[in-house]
Amino acid sequence: MIAVKSIANNINIQTCSSTFLAIQLSAKWLTVVVFLLLLAIVIVSLLWYRREQELLHNLTDIITAPSEELEDAGISGNKSQEPKDTREAFISLIQQRRQEMDRLNKLENYRRDYIGNVAHELKTPIFAIQGYIDAVLDDPEIDRETLQTFLSKASKNSARLAQIVSDLDTITKYESGFLTLNMDEFDLLNLCHEIAESMELQAKEKNISVQVIAAMGEGYVVMADRPRIAQVLTNLVYNSIRYGKQDGNTRIRLSSTLEKVIIEVADNGIGIPSEHQGRIFERFYRVDKHRNRATGGSGLGLSICKHIVEAHNETIGLISTEGAGSSFSFSLKLAPKEE
Repeated sequence: MIAVKSIANNINIQTCSSTFLAIQLSAKWLTVVVFLLLLAIVIVSLLWYRREQELLHNLTDIITAPSEELEDAGISGNKSQEPKDTREAFISLIQQRRQEMDRLNKLENYRRDYIGNVAHELKTPIFAIQGYIDAVLDDPEIDRETLQTFLSKASKNSARLAQIVSDLDTITKYESGFLTLNMDEFDLLNLCHEIAESMELQAKEKNISVQVIAAMGEGYVVMADRPRIAQVLTNLVYNSIRYGKQDGNTRIRLSSTLEKVIIEVADNGIGIPSEHQGRIFERFYRVDKHRNRATGGSGLGLSICKHIVEAHNETIGLISTEGAGSSFSFSLKLAPKEE
C-alpha cells in the first residue's frame, strides 16, 4: 500500500514538472512572438516614415522646381494621358495649378491696364469739354467769336468721346464673340475706290495722293463682310493720311492668287520704329502718345482691324521702316466662281 502511494506521488510530481516546463516553454515562445511582432511593427513604421519623407521631399522639389524642369520630366500638357505614378500625378497637378495662376495673373494685369487705359482716354475729352463750358459760364459777356471757338472745340471733343465709346463697344463685341459677320460676295476693287474717294477731303489737307492700284483683267470678287472690310480699309487709309508726310502718297494695292486677294495699304509717311511694331495692334497702344492725342483717335482702330480680319480667318501684317513709311497687308478669300 505504501509502495503504491509512493509511485502515485512520483507520477504527480513528474506531471507537475512537465506542466511547469510546458508553461515555461509557452511563455518563452510567446515572448519571442511578441518581440518579433513589435520588431515588425517598428520596421514597418520606419519604412512608412521613410516613404512619407521621400514623398514629401519629392513634392517639395516639384513645387519649387521651375516650369522648364517639369516639362523636361516628361509630362506633357495632354490631359488624356494618364500619369504613370504618383510623381507624374503630382507634376501634372502642379503644372495645371501654375497654368491657372498664370492665366489669372494675366487676366488681372489685363483688367488693370484696360481700366487704366479707358479712364485715361475718356478723361482727356471730358476735361476738355468741361474746361470750355466752364470758360463760357464764367464769362457771361464773352464775345461771340470766342464763344463760337469754344463751342466748336467742345463739339470736337464730344465727337471724339463718342468715337471712343463706339470703338470700345465694337471691340468688346468682337472679343466676347457676340458680333457675327454677314458674309456676302462683293467687288473689292469697287470698295477700294469708294474708300479712296471718301478720304479725299482729309488727303487734300496734306496734299496726299490716294491711289488704288490693281492689275487689269483680274477678278476681285471676295466672300466677306463688306461693311466690316470697309471699316478696316477706312482705318488703314485714315492712319496713312494722318501720319503721312506733306505732299506724300497712299497706295491701296490689290493682287490676286488662286484662292485669295492680297490687300496692301502703303504710304511714305513717318513709319513706325521697330521696337513698337510688335505691339502696334494692341488696344490703346500708341507709338507717340502726345502726338496721337493731338491728332485725335481712340487708340483702338488697329486693334479693331486685327479683330475683323481674324474673324475672317485671316491675318493682318505690318512692314515698316522709320522715316520711310509703312505697309499694312491682309488677305481675303475669293468668292467661288460660277460654273
